[in-house]
Amino acid sequence: MMEIKQRSARGYTRLLRLYLGMLAFVALCATVVMAVDGLRIGAFALGTVCVLLTAGAMVIPMSRSVTYARSGGCLSIERGWLVRRRLIVNRSDIRYAEISGSPLERHFGICTVTFFTGGGKVRLRGIHTDDGQRLGYLFGGEAAH
Repeated sequence: MMEIKQRSARGYTRLLRLYLGMLAFVALCATVVMAVDGLRIGAFALGTVCVLLTAGAMVIPMSRSVTYARSGGCLSIERGWLVRRRLIVNRSDIRYAEISGSPLERHFGICTVTFFTGGGKVRLRGIHTDDGQRLGYLFGGEAAH
């Protein structure tokens, strides 16, 4: 039994930083508009949100907090930044796999792999596209697309 450990892709970190940067920019614009209109309390609140979003974009180690390992017929997924959670999915429990990606995800070379099991969905976000296709084929069979 060979275990192969992987982490989420660096492109996922870039994508999250891009999303947080866009949100911070919108919050900053709204702060300026509120300050000009004389709504100082609202401007202060949105300014605080803007600072928090910017800080989150700079310190984003949590984006690479998903690790997964393929071992025999099992897929082990660890998630979490402060609290680590481990999920083990047997190959026999997976009905099919779906590989998807937004245009930005495709630009960064990452995808989301969703495994459909009898108990629900299991998602792996921020996976390299090649690894996602391999995982979809190995665990979802020929139904992966």
